[in-house]
Amino acid sequence: MPDWQLWLPPALTKPRFRLYVAGHTVSVIGGWIQQVALSWLIYRLTGSIFLLGLAGFLLNIFYLLLGPLAGLAADRLPRLKALIAIDLALAALAVLLAVMGLADVTDIRAYLAVATLIGIASALEMPMRQTLFKEIVEDRALLASAVAMSGMVYNVGRMIGPAIAGTLLIYISEAWCFVLNALSYAAIIGALLAMRLPSRHTAVAAGLAPEGFVASLTVIGSFPAVRYLLPTLVAIGLLATSYVSLMPSIVAHFFDGQSSTVGLLISAAGLGALAASTYLAVQAGFSRQLRLVSIAPLAVGASLVAFAWSRSLPLSMLLLGAMAGSMLVASNSTNALLQQSVPDAWRGRVIGVYSMAFAGTAPIGGLLAGWLAEQIGLTPMLTINGVLIVAAGLVTRWRLHNHPEALRGLMRSLSRP
Repeated sequence: MPDWQLWLPPALTKPRFRLYVAGHTVSVIGGWIQQVALSWLIYRLTGSIFLLGLAGFLLNIFYLLLGPLAGLAADRLPRLKALIAIDLALAALAVLLAVMGLADVTDIRAYLAVATLIGIASALEMPMRQTLFKEIVEDRALLASAVAMSGMVYNVGRMIGPAIAGTLLIYISEAWCFVLNALSYAAIIGALLAMRLPSRHTAVAAGLAPEGFVASLTVIGSFPAVRYLLPTLVAIGLLATSYVSLMPSIVAHFFDGQSSTVGLLISAAGLGALAASTYLAVQAGFSRQLRLVSIAPLAVGASLVAFAWSRSLPLSMLLLGAMAGSMLVASNSTNALLQQSVPDAWRGRVIGVYSMAFAGTAPIGGLLAGWLAEQIGLTPMLTINGVLIVAAGLVTRWRLHNHPEALRGLMRSLSRP
């Protein structure tokens, strides 16, 4: 190994994964540019906070509705070809948005329909892309680093993309932001083609008969990582992620109500998540992830409770960074442990259930948090959510402690070649 590779996260020592990271980074930044531009366009046309929230709901709810189906597709279809086809579809939808914008289409229903199609395609894309990681890094032991690097790319895009969009929208229309996102898909599609991955049906073992939906869920639930780690992740997705949609209200009630304060808090969360993903990316193997995944939910819940009662902006930024970093540790470590511990033929379906458990519960959690905050107030709502997350984390630790055979089963599955 060349000396310069010794300084890289383990997954980046693989040339194929370096290509993937380069292409995916460009694509993620383009996606954030489009998301900000679409939100700006919808609010400019309607002035409706409800429709703005509805667009966000449509972009994310299909992770919940289509999670198992998307995972089944990742297990049944040639992953590389299917992923390229989905990326081409997403690029085409970006072009459609650009055409609508340039044609001065003002019917909000058209934009919500396209948002729905983007949400469906994105829900199908995530399991298809993540189940390719093993082929890209060519080593199961590097999956944890690969998953963490993917999280790092997402958080870099989350910090850079909106800033670029905000600057561009001063000088150009939303339509040209959609054009930029369409062009960004050339980077990831080009990277996937340049990897020269084997074009084969990579996931399904010969002679494996299609299982029914209920039977598939039964098998998935038998894997120790699914049975013992996913329930806590559901609690985090449902109860912790709602702070993003509630941030304007939080700033209005807890601080000065300025949009710049919203930016500071969101940036603090982004920095915390980026720091956590950077730390995980340099780890190889699974032993550290297994320890972290049992601690992270407790840190998420405790940080959320403290944030609910803080009225100091610097302290709140620190707490939000800690909470976002702990959330990323919980989600990425669970993802890595799932991918490492399940048979290849089931990885897509398990990742589909993972996306349903975490990303899919977020829009539901946002709606519930908004309703509960109106009934009892923001501080009690955030406190209750934090306490429930801590309780879920403690229950998981208790289950593993009182069922040592579960931990042994998880360790055996993680050692699978």
